[in-house]
Amino acid sequence: MAENDIYTELAEKLKAPLSERFLAILHEMFTPEEASVCLELIIPGTVEDLKTALGYDETTLINILNSLVDRGVLTRGKTLFAFHSSLLGFHHDLADTGVHTGPNALPQKVKDLWADFFYNEWAEIWVKSASDRKAAGGQGIMLTPAIGALEISNIPDDDLVPQENWKMQIKLAKRRIIAPCGCRVLWGKCDHPLMTCFAGFDNSRGIYYLDKPGRLLKEYTEEETLEIVRQNEEAGLIHWGVCYCCADACEMLHSYTKYDRLDLVEPNRFQAAVDEETCIGCQDCVEKCPFNAVEMVKVPGSKKLKASIIAENCKGCGVCVVGCKQKALKLEIVRPKEYMKAREFRFPAPEPSKSGRRIPVNAPIGPYGGFYELG
Repeated sequence: MAENDIYTELAEKLKAPLSERFLAILHEMFTPEEASVCLELIIPGTVEDLKTALGYDETTLINILNSLVDRGVLTRGKTLFAFHSSLLGFHHDLADTGVHTGPNALPQKVKDLWADFFYNEWAEIWVKSASDRKAAGGQGIMLTPAIGALEISNIPDDDLVPQENWKMQIKLAKRRIIAPCGCRVLWGKCDHPLMTCFAGFDNSRGIYYLDKPGRLLKEYTEEETLEIVRQNEEAGLIHWGVCYCCADACEMLHSYTKYDRLDLVEPNRFQAAVDEETCIGCQDCVEKCPFNAVEMVKVPGSKKLKASIIAENCKGCGVCVVGCKQKALKLEIVRPKEYMKAREFRFPAPEPSKSGRRIPVNAPIGPYGGFYELG
């Protein structure tokens, strides 16, 4: 196979765009031989599998595998190695759980290529994909209400469904593993808190990467985790389940904001409300709201403009509630528990590799395309 064909096929298997920008990332990150190994390992495989499929001698193959593992490109189990089945998985294992310190850290040139790809191409693809999914009757993202906002609003646990009760999820977790924001690590320029990624919080992905060389992710106590959450919420970051995000770098929030498609974020069961008597008209909430859901209006009997919620724009994130120094805002439940139907997104299993290998029974492909053979 010609060199360029290797990179093109790898991009196709990742369901990535066949663009100059993305192909430049692959060319910079991999030799043709490394790309061929990654291509074959979209289906997890052993050294023997690779020798049969690729025809490389064992010494050459092991050197390539060790290099890719050291750089955080491949996951490695007791006998199996694996690459990724999706562009999202490739990005996240490079970013939030990737190698960021030491000799195997991702070079700045590669990060710059990712930034160019995201801001000038991938962001638009995110919007189109979400828009197509919505048009076909699918679901958009739904935000988790801020813990601080629920506490300020005096909403009891009994009024919450499990996926809304983030504080309880933190309390019940066996392992609390937090990683750096993958978007900020690769391309973001903002100064928001770094430890915002909970994708490996209490699962095999986080455990697998926890003690790997060069990683920034760490394990925290319940109290430490809640303090990190408080800092993220007070910084104005929104929580959509596995990450605290901003409009500067987040794949979804930046993309939807840039292309004026905030309608692709579904409202949850909550909506902000203003206490006009307490509101002093400072407009902090207007600046903090990422969904343009707060406006200043004239109120009878007041010389100052007061905050008012634009109901159709409010997503129920609670950022404005946490950010109000006067405690003039709170969350109210405006939709019943039945509104929170099952929200699952299943990634399709990857196609067989060129040699015909399929996914082994003990090699699940998760939301980020990762394979974690532990124990």
